[in-house]
Amino acid sequence: MTLYVSDLDGTLLQRNERLSEFTVWALNHLIERGMHFTFATARSNHSAVRVTQGLTRNLPVIVYNGAFILEGPEGKPLFRAGFTPEQAAWVEKQAEALSLWPVVYAFVEGVERLSWVQGKETPGQAYYLQNREWDKRLRGVSSQEALYQGEAFYFTFIGEREALLPLYQQAAAQPWLTATFQQELYREEYWLELMPKEATKANAARKLKELLGCDRMVAFGDAINDLPLFEAADVKCAVANAVPKLQGAATEIIGSNEEDGVAKWLLRNVNLPKPPQKKFSLRRFRESDLEEVYRLFRDTVHTVCQMEYTREQVEAWALPVEKWDREAWRSSLLCHFTLVAEDETGRIIGFADLDGGYVDRLYVHRDFQGRGAAKALASALEEEAGRQGQARITVHASRSARGFFEKLGYRAVKDQRVKRPHPETGQMVELENTVMEKGLK
Repeated sequence: MTLYVSDLDGTLLQRNERLSEFTVWALNHLIERGMHFTFATARSNHSAVRVTQGLTRNLPVIVYNGAFILEGPEGKPLFRAGFTPEQAAWVEKQAEALSLWPVVYAFVEGVERLSWVQGKETPGQAYYLQNREWDKRLRGVSSQEALYQGEAFYFTFIGEREALLPLYQQAAAQPWLTATFQQELYREEYWLELMPKEATKANAARKLKELLGCDRMVAFGDAINDLPLFEAADVKCAVANAVPKLQGAATEIIGSNEEDGVAKWLLRNVNLPKPPQKKFSLRRFRESDLEEVYRLFRDTVHTVCQMEYTREQVEAWALPVEKWDREAWRSSLLCHFTLVAEDETGRIIGFADLDGGYVDRLYVHRDFQGRGAAKALASALEEEAGRQGQARITVHASRSARGFFEKLGYRAVKDQRVKRPHPETGQMVELENTVMEKGLK
């Protein structure tokens, strides 16, 4: 059994510090089928919850660079590493000598708090705090004594490289400390993070792997603080935007965070049992189905089809609901032989339409892929084409659908490229598909 562990910032998250729609769908799709997936991040649980909205969390997560393993929606600690009072005092003494003022993560009177001295903020620290106004843990204090109150488990210094380097050199020499020193993602300032020695992503991941009974680990990362995690993993995947040192330690370089590299790698490489077949039935399309059918089409293109096409291409292919040509869709679906597949609740899970001997569209809901609906729709269209006296049936298959049609006996005739305007920029975007055909008895 394999445990898949991914970093967040710069790896799973995009530049806007959010998961893409495609990544959320892909991970949830695999988790539902049994994939053991979690994340390991330098973020707190509060912050991680915000940036991973929509992601199914059915395993414990690793936060604060490995200082905590937390379980469940309430964040119950399964593992916790903290500084002794003597160790915290050493950090305070060294920081004071260098006139450095950290952000201190500690439990103050039993409550997790994020403390800093007001008026001592560096520009980078001020930027960090301004973007966390939502965080109830924030605790601005007025003195050094108040700053170091409580049970500390994490120190973060944000500033210029030259100012932080001496403290990093001192901290790196301490056998009881884990120190990471790297430039902030997408900004100029550097971060120096100090944690107890046992607080590493690697240590936490090993503990979680043992707890879950997994015998193999695959890790994904982009930064220096992911090196220990790579050392603990059997397969080490660095995203294309990772720092050179991490790429050098990787067994594989995958797509960047902006290209949904982790999600696409998992979809291609995680072998899980096929989902069980679900009951559905086919019926003729009704005009009242139009909105639901279009939303199904758009959601499918923006998730399933993004495996083979860029984000720009799927945006030009499947327009936002407010920009689609409703009348053109209504007219064609009513004129064509159009079927919908619906589940036992009456929810539409797929649709397809036939124009003479041409399959114009065939799409199945992203959550019902591989469950028989697409094959049933295709077979029904072939039967109708036969009843109409067609000698053959054709389709312009996307890269995502070509393999499906090949299994049904279609053969490739030629590849072709079509151009469509991007809904935002107006620039023409090129998409490739394959003309395929099948003879009918």
